[in-house]
Amino acid sequence: MVLDSKKMNMYLETKRTILVGVFCCFCLQFFAQEREYNAEIGVLGGGAYYLGDANHTLFHNMTPAYGGLFRYRFDTRFAARAEFTRASIVDGKDELEFDNTINVFDVCGEFNFFDLENNPNRRFSRIFSPYIFVGLGAMNYLYEDNLQVTMSLPFGVGMKVKLGNRFNLNAQFSNRLLFADNLEGRWEFNNVYKLNGSNFLNNDMLSTLTIGITFDIWRKKCDCVGF
Repeated sequence: MVLDSKKMNMYLETKRTILVGVFCCFCLQFFAQEREYNAEIGVLGGGAYYLGDANHTLFHNMTPAYGGLFRYRFDTRFAARAEFTRASIVDGKDELEFDNTINVFDVCGEFNFFDLENNPNRRFSRIFSPYIFVGLGAMNYLYEDNLQVTMSLPFGVGMKVKLGNRFNLNAQFSNRLLFADNLEGRWEFNNVYKLNGSNFLNNDMLSTLTIGITFDIWRKKCDCVGF
């Protein structure tokens, strides 16, 4: 009778250990498929141009732009992004030429059209996804040799691609509608000659076309617990 009791206890303990192991393995696999990392950090580069009093043409006089970004993923569809970009705008003719350097900081919310993850078991899971974004930003630049800090409305579209376990590619077209009309940095362009009309608010807008590489960080821990 004592022997049978010991065998029964060993059997129950073995069964319990197996169940715990299976549960933890399932948990690890589930989180690995869903979202192993919560965030990304990376760099970007491309070109910039502006629409305003001196230019009404898309992609006219593009200049180099570069910066960095941080993205936090809430799930496979929604994310938040903080981005810094440094660019310059040039335009004008003769005595109305200008060249102004701009520092841009944006905080945006993003929506992916597909579940961005490497999980073949989900119907809408993809290793790529187009996305849209909108947010709030700020720019600093010189206006008549005085430093200006002005709010802006960033919005645009992009494409994300997972390159591997932790690397990602981002191609993005961003527009930033300035809450002002002095991005050129010279008073001559501040509607003195009634040149406004590039957009319905008659404000200047900075646009960038960039490609970025990001690296996944902040690995998500499995919440498995024993019985």
